[in-house]
Amino acid sequence: MSPFTVHRSRLLWYVVQTKPQEEGLVKQRLEKANFEVFYPRIKAAVRGAGKGAMRIKSLFPAYLFARLDLNDANILHMIKYTRGVRKILGGEQPVAIPPAVIEMIRTRVDDGDVLMQQIVFQKGDRVRIKSGWMEDLVGILEKPVSSAGRVKVLLSIVGKCVRAELSSADIERVE
Repeated sequence: MSPFTVHRSRLLWYVVQTKPQEEGLVKQRLEKANFEVFYPRIKAAVRGAGKGAMRIKSLFPAYLFARLDLNDANILHMIKYTRGVRKILGGEQPVAIPPAVIEMIRTRVDDGDVLMQQIVFQKGDRVRIKSGWMEDLVGILEKPVSSAGRVKVLLSIVGKCVRAELSSADIERVE
C-alpha cells in the first residue's frame, strides 16, 4: 500500500465551528491550504423591505465540515488557528462524524452545495401568520408560494373574507 493510500484512509470528517458569518472565509482559507471542505447552504425565503426575497444562507450557521487527518498534530494546530475558526467540535479530542452524514446532506444539495428550501405549503392549507399586525390570525392558503416567496391567504376578519399577500417566511402550517 502506498503512503498516499494510508494517509487518505486516515482522513475523517469533522465539524469546524467558525466565528459568526465567517463560514465562507474559513472555507476559502482551508481550501487554499488544500483541505476538503463542505459548506452546505440553503436558498430560503426571508422577510425584508415589505416583501419576500430569496437568499442563500448557511444551512448550519457558524459551522462547516472539513475532511482532515487529526492524527497529525501540525494539521490540528493549523485548523485550530486558522483565522475565523473558533474550534473543532469535540473538546480536547475532536470527534469525527460518520461519512454517511455528509453523503446524506450532499445528496440533497446542488453542485454549489446549495439546498433548495422545500415548499411545504399547498393550496387549501390552514396557516397562521407568525408576525406583523396580523400576527396569530389563521387563514386558508389561496395561492402557493410564488417564485418571489409570496403567498396569498384568505382570512376571515369581522365576518368578512379578506385576501392578504404575505411572505412565505411569515406563515406556518396549522394542523
